[in-house]
Amino acid sequence: MSTKQYNTFRWILRGLSGLIIVFSLFMFIGETFIDEETAGPLTNNAILQLSLAGIGLTGLGLAWKWELTGGIIALVAYFVLAIINYSVLGFPLLYIWPLTGILFIALGAISKSATGE
Repeated sequence: MSTKQYNTFRWILRGLSGLIIVFSLFMFIGETFIDEETAGPLTNNAILQLSLAGIGLTGLGLAWKWELTGGIIALVAYFVLAIINYSVLGFPLLYIWPLTGILFIALGAISKSATGE
C-alpha cells in the first residue's frame, strides 16, 4: 500500500469515526431531554450499556492516534455490549461501529508491518 493510499484510508476512517462520535453525542444529548417522569430512572443495566457505548466511542476517538489500540477497544466494547444486550445485533446501522474498529485494527496492522515493528 502506498503512502498516499494509506493516508487516504486513514483520513476516511477518521472522518467515519468522527461522524459516529458526533452522531452518538447528539443522540445522547437528545435523549437526556426526555421527561424523566415518563422515562423513569436509569437501571443498572442501562447504565452499564451506556458506559460500554462510551468506552467504544472513546476507543474510536483513541484510534485517531493509536489505530490498533483504539480499534481493539471499540471492537471489544461492541461485542461486550452485544453479549449484554443481544438486540443490538438487530440494528444493521450499528454495524458501522465494529466495522470501523476492524478497519482501524487493519490499518494499525498495516502500519506495524510497514514499519517493521
